[in-house]
Amino acid sequence: MHSLSNSVRRATRDLDLDFIKYSLENESIRSFIDKLNSVGDNITIEIIGEMEELRHQDYSGKRVHIRLVDTNNYNIDTKLDIGVHNLFDLEQDDYYFNLDAIEDGVSLLINSPEQIFTEKLKSLLKLGFRSTRYKDLFDFYYLINNDKLDRKKLLKVFQIIIFEDNNMFEETVADIYSRLESIFNSNIYKRNLSDPKNNWLDIPVNVVIESVLKYIEELSSKVVGV
Repeated sequence: MHSLSNSVRRATRDLDLDFIKYSLENESIRSFIDKLNSVGDNITIEIIGEMEELRHQDYSGKRVHIRLVDTNNYNIDTKLDIGVHNLFDLEQDDYYFNLDAIEDGVSLLINSPEQIFTEKLKSLLKLGFRSTRYKDLFDFYYLINNDKLDRKKLLKVFQIIIFEDNNMFEETVADIYSRLESIFNSNIYKRNLSDPKNNWLDIPVNVVIESVLKYIEELSSKVVGV
């Protein structure tokens, strides 16, 4: 979200990557880190401790704790979560980095705004009022109101990520609207939305909720009208 909004309040230190046709074995990950250290950018990446297995309902991967060290010995500790990309029907932006130092290159696929929106939405739909990812609601508002979303693309991503997932109850946009309306009526959920550390847009919570619901309702009408 930081790259889309340019807001320091949406900057994050943690990294998330999905490998494509590349092993998640520990030795493969170590080899990947070694390749990054061969670039010659005066930043060294050190693996700290043991790699951890990550397993959630629809996600499996590895968590690698790393330390970034520069030539002045300044360092930052962070974590790198690595999964496997398997949603090949999704369109993503392709970024290519030319790494002359190792006579090679890296192709990096970036999640589209539509995929970012949908994955955050899927998490909220699953967890309901128990969700603690409060900033996501304001991310929805930002993406909706800053012309970051293509409605036709968004509906396609909904189909792939939400409607085709047998673990999800929602089968239509109308189902999503009903679920969100229920979540947003929960005082338990709304209690933490006004916290300044969560409301990075400094916009009244009721305005944000109304805007998100209106957008989803309009999406539902668009589907009906097709």
